[in-house]
Amino acid sequence: MYSNNLQTYRVIERNANRYKVQTPDGIRTAQLKGSFVHLIQDKQGYPCVGDWIEARDDNNIILIESIKKRKSLVSRKASGEATVQQTIAANVDYTFIVMGLDGGRNYSDRLLERLLTVAWNSGATPVVILNKSDLNEDAELVQMQAETIALGIDIITCSALDGTGINDVMTYLANGKVGVFIGPSGVGKSTLTNTLLQYQAQKTNGLRLQDMRGRHTTSSSYLFELENGGFIVDTSGIKEVQAWANGNDIDSVFEEISLVAQDCKYRNCQHEGEPGCAVQKELEAGNITPERYDSYLNLKQEHAFLERRKNDKNSNVERRYDKDMSKLIKTSLSRKELVRQAMR
Repeated sequence: MYSNNLQTYRVIERNANRYKVQTPDGIRTAQLKGSFVHLIQDKQGYPCVGDWIEARDDNNIILIESIKKRKSLVSRKASGEATVQQTIAANVDYTFIVMGLDGGRNYSDRLLERLLTVAWNSGATPVVILNKSDLNEDAELVQMQAETIALGIDIITCSALDGTGINDVMTYLANGKVGVFIGPSGVGKSTLTNTLLQYQAQKTNGLRLQDMRGRHTTSSSYLFELENGGFIVDTSGIKEVQAWANGNDIDSVFEEISLVAQDCKYRNCQHEGEPGCAVQKELEAGNITPERYDSYLNLKQEHAFLERRKNDKNSNVERRYDKDMSKLIKTSLSRKELVRQAMR
């Protein structure tokens, strides 16, 4: 039966170009209408989990014709691709950064910084979840360290297995709010999802005893409805974190550096030895750590290279990217020497 009326549905799962959407009659399979596909210019134009789409029923096949305006979009640079954006979830209120405390894929300052750029770029509110607290006697110390990185951001220490902190997570997802779990494989995102749902919706795997690493489980994203009326999106693990971010997102993660940078003598100061550099002055005074300084400049340069590639239409773009990345590595090495000299 063909319906001439457009209906609005929410995407709850995507596998390649096949979708599952929530309708008043239940979950149904949908696909993209040909005329819509021709209008898509990049991967961001395809529907993703959480999207509200407009579609019509064509002989019991739901054909997606458009995507409604998104209020937020969680995405990152696709692994192994220079300028391709990978969308993760749309229209979420909270981006939960999940990290493990189990000694395998455990907490890392540098990884948290990168995941925070993804979260700030999404337009959703970032929240850090330190999972598997039952496996780490120093969980409180790790949270204190995370607070020095995730400035002004809520941090929850929890255990999906014994239930510690789960109610704290649930409070963010009341009254129809939507959250998404992002983080490496094996940090317990699927176990957290099952605990929130109070039933085994997602397959989970145990730890590898030889290295205490959680095992990769989830292969696609799915939007689940919770008993309190909220929603959570479980996602596959991120193997390579390169943010699809802008300079402001990076500044938000490194606020103590970006604020000082406003006092530099030159507006285009690169903070690598220029006269009148306020950042270098604070570094030498010990008010900025060498690790944060180095991470800040690395992310800034990666962002600049990504922007250059997105805008570069020349045929030698791949060769230029390799040259740029080689330069980044050399710059990073020379920067470490600069830091050592400043700290003497």
